[in-house]
Amino acid sequence: MSTLYEEVRADVGENSDGMTALQRKVAERQASSLPHMIVEELEQMIINGVLGGGDRINESALALRLGVSRGPVREACRHLERSKLVEFRANRGMFVREITVEEAAQLYDIRATLFGLAGRLAAARVGTTEAAALRATADRLDEASGMDGYYPLNVELHRHLVALSGSPRLVELYDGVSKELHLFRRHGLEPGAARRTSNEQHRRIIDQLEAGNGEDAARLMEAHILAGKNRMLAEHGQSRP
Repeated sequence: MSTLYEEVRADVGENSDGMTALQRKVAERQASSLPHMIVEELEQMIINGVLGGGDRINESALALRLGVSRGPVREACRHLERSKLVEFRANRGMFVREITVEEAAQLYDIRATLFGLAGRLAAARVGTTEAAALRATADRLDEASGMDGYYPLNVELHRHLVALSGSPRLVELYDGVSKELHLFRRHGLEPGAARRTSNEQHRRIIDQLEAGNGEDAARLMEAHILAGKNRMLAEHGQSRP
């Protein structure tokens, strides 16, 4: 049986290609995390409006921009395809997925239910410190300049609220649904008045969470998402259900 000392020596010993075993392990770890980093970059491009529904993802240009080969970019795109954020079109390549108004409305309903559940659970976990952190983000939203400044912070606040539920599975489900809605949600908050109203709702939600009122927090959080659904429907000339 090898000793720990022998195992360490084996890790730092050079292979025929000049790399130590330890260096190889580090390189393999970096290679496995690279597609994940590219996924996050593409998601941020969608959130920030750099990529919109129907836009083609140029793998070569993206690889050049990130300073990587096309392999990790292609793997990242396959991951996003499984997440239903992009879609492959035969003989044309990978495109940011477009969803219909009807699909968006259904996703809003699911998201509203998940957000409400998060509020019901979070009310038992939010104390003064957590509420202060949430209000600090709401303050930043008040000061945000235009949609480009507001929207990423809005996403951050919502994810923080859901994370306070203490349920990793709920966070995962909420994230999956929310990512599909990014294109529609940006448009729903374009008017400044809509952003102000939305942030006032955030503050009322935070008040109820800090007070430990789970049912009231759940009701306000569900209504907050449904208000976004109604803005989306109105923008697309459809009546509210």
